[in-house]
Amino acid sequence: MLQNFPRAGALAALALLLLLTTLLSIPAESSRPNVLLVTIDTLRADRLGAYGFVPARTETIDRLAREGTLFEEALSAAPITLPSHSTIMTGLLPPAHGVRDNGAYSLPDRALTLAERLRAAGYATQAFVSAVVLSKRYNINQGFDLYDDALWSEEDPRLFMIRERRASDTIDHVLTWFEQWRSDRRRAPFFTWVHLFDPHQPHQAPGWISASSPSGYDAEITYADRQLGRLIDALRASGELDRTLVVLTADHGESLGEHGEKTHAVFVYRATTHVPLILRYPKRFAPDRRVATPVHHVDIAPTVLATLGMPTDPGLQGFDLGAARSLPERALYSESLLSEVGFGMAPLFAVRERNHTFIRAPKPELYDLAVDPGETRNLHPVPGHRERADALDLSLQALLDRSGQLALGATRNPLSEESIEMLRSLGYLQSAESRAGVAGMDPKDGIHIYNQLEAARHAGQQAEWARSEEIARDILAQVPGHASARGVLALALLNQGRADEARDQYLQLIAQNPAEFRVHAMLGSIALRGGDLDVAIRHYQDALAAAPKFVEAMSGIGLVAMMRGDEPEAKSWFDRILAIDPEFPDVHRLLGDLYFEQERFADARAAYAKALALFPDDYRTLIQAAASARRADAGDEARTWLQQAVRLRPERWVAHYNLACLDAVQGRAEQAIAALEVAMGLEPDVVGLVAADEDWKHLRDDARLKALSARASEH
Repeated sequence: MLQNFPRAGALAALALLLLLTTLLSIPAESSRPNVLLVTIDTLRADRLGAYGFVPARTETIDRLAREGTLFEEALSAAPITLPSHSTIMTGLLPPAHGVRDNGAYSLPDRALTLAERLRAAGYATQAFVSAVVLSKRYNINQGFDLYDDALWSEEDPRLFMIRERRASDTIDHVLTWFEQWRSDRRRAPFFTWVHLFDPHQPHQAPGWISASSPSGYDAEITYADRQLGRLIDALRASGELDRTLVVLTADHGESLGEHGEKTHAVFVYRATTHVPLILRYPKRFAPDRRVATPVHHVDIAPTVLATLGMPTDPGLQGFDLGAARSLPERALYSESLLSEVGFGMAPLFAVRERNHTFIRAPKPELYDLAVDPGETRNLHPVPGHRERADALDLSLQALLDRSGQLALGATRNPLSEESIEMLRSLGYLQSAESRAGVAGMDPKDGIHIYNQLEAARHAGQQAEWARSEEIARDILAQVPGHASARGVLALALLNQGRADEARDQYLQLIAQNPAEFRVHAMLGSIALRGGDLDVAIRHYQDALAAAPKFVEAMSGIGLVAMMRGDEPEAKSWFDRILAIDPEFPDVHRLLGDLYFEQERFADARAAYAKALALFPDDYRTLIQAAASARRADAGDEARTWLQQAVRLRPERWVAHYNLACLDAVQGRAEQAIAALEVAMGLEPDVVGLVAADEDWKHLRDDARLKALSARASEH
């Protein structure tokens, strides 16, 4: 029985009636197509071969385009991951479905997703996502029988970055599921969503791809394309591809410096809202066809429903893209509230209609895409263009009004370590005090501050903490209330061994906003690492008083209980954590991390061993356990764990390199060179580590090492 409705009252009853009608009218199971939805994060359309980028190496996507229909001008609803995917899944614009940013919202229960509609129609539904911004805690998992967002066993992300899963691992999971599905003689048709995150920063494609790509960004696109090819090849070989509607798109694009934006999320220019859209299903979408009429992410849901023979809900805001050879010209909407929610600047709302884009901002913008596709010349202040701008502004308001009539309401997200720490460090979220410092500023005028903050973070990633401190102080001189800049400053001080100064910066943040639970947790962590358990507990409790579901604070209290020998108390806290985030690491792994940071390597080794007894296939813990064992003079144990990591993830260079280092310090030169060669084959940039790593000092003059390093440097 259907439980979630897009709206209450009579409209909810209408939705139920439509669904019951659908169940009677859909084709027989043998003729019902599968649906594969592929979303590649941060993928610009104009970096694909199918869209005219000559240096591209995107054979999988280009072939899908030749075998299907390509839409030359598809627009995203927002240049931000969660709002964009919420539109794809619901067929509603952000003001209607209520998800306006990453981390601060979750999809309302009242939303009716594609997965819910198709599951009710008898489809097997499963999703495989590759980044924490699409975690099930954001409620985007509605309607999926299987929602694979298990990312905690992945390697720790770089500082200021979010936890993600490489395309190879995600596709491995998809292929495992696909083989199980094929083996089921009573299988239902599937609706499978595959999300690949690789083109998002940081760009870490394997070196052999990076060496022959125009940029790190293009290398990640090539890598994602090749991994997707494994899935498409499996569908083709099994005979399922032609029985499957394939929908390929991106959540948003990427600004490669246009308009002063280095990545995405702030502006709503075509650099970040123009996305690929390819539909492959021979029975309905003609091969090698290109459609020039602009379309929108909001069209995906009604198109899927119509292709499956299911009536389209009249409450959806898009069109069936397979209904006619000629699509209607209409106003298409995009927004970015990051500048408001994240930094307190003005929000941006855009509408595209008949080759023109209008952006509602403190300084309005109008662009003629026919002559200025890069949106470089603002026509709004030019005499003679005000009438068109006003007409587009009316179209924009009509879209907002219609969305308001359909609005489901927004649900704030349950707070967690990743949704707060990682997303705020990315610049996706900031405190009210920091936002007040730039209230109402046009993002065009504030982008330099955002870029400075990025520069401070990048300096920190390179361990250039003095430089990071300098930039953060410069931002604070301009905007004294900028909380993220002060947080970066505190971290820079902490990493320079100036814990008291760092504590002072965090206390200033608390003085600005006593309810800033994230800062209370940081103060708790400083106290915990300094051995002051009573102070740590007090700060963690303050954090929970402000945010009762903040799992980082819960884990801190649980760790203190473990350190005091009160395992029942620790277990009670971790049971509470798992009720919020079932994939959260267990207490032994977190305790190992704490001991490792304190350089208590024997204790860390013991804690990691307990974690591995519970979760033997946790790659990240295997690496950490080996590092601890080696520093605790247990080299043989370190070798065992590294060998287990190699067996688990042979395609990853980290375990191979660590094995090589262990062999090098143990005087096993031949084995060290052999393991290093494997690591360099997977990632040529390892040559830089060898040059700086003291583990190799006794082999610096080895001819084999010199030759191997020379070959890697050539690539």
